[in-house]
Amino acid sequence: MINFKKYILATALVFPSIIAINAKESDAAKAVIDKNLANAVNVRNQANLGDNVMGLISDQEKSYEVKADQGDWLKIDFNGKDAFVSRRYFHILGEDTIVAATNFRDKPTINSNVMSILQKGELVEVIEVSENGYVKVDINGKIGYVYHNLLESFREKNVALEKNAKAKENKQAQQAQQTQTNNNQSSQVNQQATQQQSQEDQGQVEYQATTNWAKEWIAQRESNGSYTAYNPRGGYYGRYQLNPSLIHYGASPAEQEAAADNYVYQRYGSWEAAQQFWASHGWY
Repeated sequence: MINFKKYILATALVFPSIIAINAKESDAAKAVIDKNLANAVNVRNQANLGDNVMGLISDQEKSYEVKADQGDWLKIDFNGKDAFVSRRYFHILGEDTIVAATNFRDKPTINSNVMSILQKGELVEVIEVSENGYVKVDINGKIGYVYHNLLESFREKNVALEKNAKAKENKQAQQAQQTQTNNNQSSQVNQQATQQQSQEDQGQVEYQATTNWAKEWIAQRESNGSYTAYNPRGGYYGRYQLNPSLIHYGASPAEQEAAADNYVYQRYGSWEAAQQFWASHGWY
């Protein structure tokens, strides 16, 4: 009698544990491939892209236990191992809500028989993602099909995908526009540099220093404004006929302008004073 009681007690302790385990397993979320987005999905050993593929899920009817929802990734049980799949290509089965009045059909086709009209707010149990954009659901024990975008979770997912795609498209457009702007600016800079070099080669660019009527007055009398004027008597050269000690033969317009300014300001203090001296003496 004592042994029998012990057996009964042991049985009572074991069965609740089994029931609890089964309940836990049945409550685990399940995920299936969204047939509208992919035919097969890579399974990875880490929640990131790279050379970490450990398998492939192509069975669109099989569901996988979800161990964790990590935003862009789902951690699932893949053949007894922890694995990761892209969240966007899977749908988690379970309770869902009708977002607008919709036909409840007996087959996943637009020409199939309409069994009833489901109203906004009604709750259904998603069983699987079917073909042609339909989802197989259970409502009060009755099995049928509704279009995926009329279920709350599918609608939210589709909106998020469209938003992400639009953001990516806008970013690519902005990058392309910025690249074009940079190319245009670079082209303008190169064009300006080419034009400036060409003008300097032709002796047509003036050094951006002091410019006034007195300076021009002297330049016209010394060389008729020519940067290449040369007086072999004394070796005076350029627009301002400077002494060879101040400027070398063949000096650029910029060099001539800088040397002339330096000479005048050191000797006369201003081009106006140099002009007055020139007017009185015929040189400066």
